[in-house]
Amino acid sequence: MSVRSVILFGLLFLLAACGNRNPLEVTVSRCPAIAVVGDAGTLTRFEGEGRNIEDVAFTASIMDVRLTCEEAEDVTSDVSFSVAATRGDAFRGGSVTLPYFVVVLKDNSQIITKKIYDVTLNFDSNGRASSREVLEQHIPTIEQARRYNYEVLVGFQLTAQDAIFNMER
Repeated sequence: MSVRSVILFGLLFLLAACGNRNPLEVTVSRCPAIAVVGDAGTLTRFEGEGRNIEDVAFTASIMDVRLTCEEAEDVTSDVSFSVAATRGDAFRGGSVTLPYFVVVLKDNSQIITKKIYDVTLNFDSNGRASSREVLEQHIPTIEQARRYNYEVLVGFQLTAQDAIFNMER
């Protein structure tokens, strides 16, 4: 058996393993893309004027972002993500409420909606807190979903000082 025959047999075997599906078929999804905005995915708050490790009240992050989507006459997607925080030495209290945003963009530049939500994190005895957030996003018609590219972005609603700290770190 030649090398060419072995390669051909291997390719035929792989195609058969795929069932009757065409391996070259392109599936176009009308579901939005999802991402965390780079510098808005982490939030560090300080107590007092210092910016040293002992001045950190807490650090929170948005992570494990997922999107499930259903395409029918319209496009409905569930956006879910975790918000987790670690308490710093300067934190006084048991919980913190943080604002975060969800933005829907059309064609990567035009903001369709922006909503701000709050999440309350209750720290445990180890200084950790987390919450799983689930939101529904809706594109009214499948024609709109076909015409434009949609993207869902999430991040913390930062103050100017928070944003500067994130860019400098």
